Amino acid sequence: MLPDGSQPADWVSVYQAPTRRPCEEQALVLKAMGITHHVTEQPDGCHVRVPAADASRALGELGLYWRENPRRPTAAWPAIPPSRGVPLAVAWIVILSLCHAIQSGSLSGVDWLGAGELVAGRVRDGEWWRTLTALTLHADVGHVTGNIAFGAFFGYLAGQYLGSGVAALAIVVLAGLANGGNALVQLAAHRSIGASTAVFAALGLVAALAWAASRRQALGWARAWSPVVAGIALLAFIGTGDEQTDIFAHLAGFLAGLAGGAGLNRLGGLRPGHTGLQALTGAGAAALLALAWWRAL
Repeated sequence: MLPDGSQPADWVSVYQAPTRRPCEEQALVLKAMGITHHVTEQPDGCHVRVPAADASRALGELGLYWRENPRRPTAAWPAIPPSRGVPLAVAWIVILSLCHAIQSGSLSGVDWLGAGELVAGRVRDGEWWRTLTALTLHADVGHVTGNIAFGAFFGYLAGQYLGSGVAALAIVVLAGLANGGNALVQLAAHRSIGASTAVFAALGLVAALAWAASRRQALGWARAWSPVVAGIALLAFIGTGDEQTDIFAHLAGFLAGLAGGAGLNRLGGLRPGHTGLQALTGAGAAALLALAWWRAL
């Protein structure tokens, strides 16, 4: 639109983009050079138009700007079906619910808590399996319910990026490593149970993968870093509590998730939905937990 409010006529397009934001960036260049312009959205995309008499000068200024500020190539965002990640969310709910029912019923007279809880000193003495078995044990219904709700949600998001199988294996491994790291810095008598370490590993994993995806899309630093900032905010909000909350385990899980997400991104980032790969890695996650419990018992 012209300064006097009239509609532009006999103008030509000097720039076109699928969305409005790139057009507004080019419009700022023309504004700085004092070239009359108009940003308009058409069925084929957004256009920056200028009077025909100014087209040559506008193209020259924009060309100079593009040479001085080359745009990073952006990767196309793959189509991900909403159902991707659902298997992990369902498995998370079923496994934690089943484990808590078995623990509460003291199946076969087994002292599940004594066999599987994380005891820092015993982990340091070589009982590595406790870093994994502790993930399936909970103090009460409220404890397990919270971990089921948040874990299923973050697990679903991780499954959206990696597929349910790859995400499940990554979360189990990262949570186990985080529990191991936590055991190394705690007093020998320190005890810990609960899937919350895995919940925050999933959160960190999602934050890192979302950050990487935003970087690939060249969305700007604010939008690129927002997933990590949001993850830190959630860690502070739901990761701290009363004196029984193992804050170090939560922090270790989140940091392990961030590191794991960064590593997986370097290995290829978003995983295609190959059924064989997802089934194999999902079975690997279940086998790892089963192995830990077999060793504990």
